Amino acid sequence: MTSPFTLTTHLLETQKPLYESATQHPFLLSAAKGTLPKQVLSKWLSNDRLYIHSYIRAGGKLLESIELPSAGTESFEARLVDWVIEALAAVRREERLFVDVADRYDLDLEMEPRVGVGSLSSELPGLRMIRGLFGTVSISTTQKSTLGGMEVIQGFLGAVTGNTNNSAVNKRETNTPGPAAPLLPWLEGALTFWGTERCYLDAWSWAKAQQPSGGNSRDDADGGALRKEFIPNWSSEEFANFVERLGKLIDEAVGQEIENAGEEGESVKTKILERVEGRWKTLLEGEKAFWPEV
Repeated sequence: MTSPFTLTTHLLETQKPLYESATQHPFLLSAAKGTLPKQVLSKWLSNDRLYIHSYIRAGGKLLESIELPSAGTESFEARLVDWVIEALAAVRREERLFVDVADRYDLDLEMEPRVGVGSLSSELPGLRMIRGLFGTVSISTTQKSTLGGMEVIQGFLGAVTGNTNNSAVNKRETNTPGPAAPLLPWLEGALTFWGTERCYLDAWSWAKAQQPSGGNSRDDADGGALRKEFIPNWSSEEFANFVERLGKLIDEAVGQEIENAGEEGESVKTKILERVEGRWKTLLEGEKAFWPEV
């Protein structure tokens, strides 16, 4: 008897060499050995802080796009909303940890030269790639049943003033149905969050396993910031459980859609894989390119 299909397991079993290079990078080995210079760590932390800012914006976009059911609190959508809200609170705590550790270990979180939000010359290629994926986490094909807030206001003002050319009013009167949303329209967004968190967890768990026994982290090139403060946090059981929750949600939702399709289950699975496999590969390429060369 074959095991039920699980999307996250399938993805982890594909692109194995790329996944390994994204989660077992020389940067991580240097971090584990305590030989990573403060300048290199500062550059990476600066980029990771900007990643957090993109993460927060992406979380907001995904939340805005999710259609919650009118009843019940245990739907996949409701569980996803809970997870994203928890994730946003967690990354804000993470940013505060960055600032605190940087202050105590004399690390520089400002990228120079500074241009706008961040200098292109200081931004790692992986940051720009992940930022691009975060920019596409919202559901573009879902047809909203109500007008957006600004459009409601514009429609009201148009009705009061008699301006029948108001675009919001006309849109409500002439709008024709667009393309139907795909099954699990939030899937690509949820997968992006799970993928980047899973890579982060596996990368720092691997680094933890490479740490030499004994020794004093105060003698490390970074003063112990990574081995005393960061690595324990990023390889913790609590973080692993958090990542697993989202993976389980994704697998259960996909499995249910395949099962509900009956004889068309294989066709549904194929369509889902067509939607996510390319995104998974791009995400891994971005994760690999997020580590500075050492």
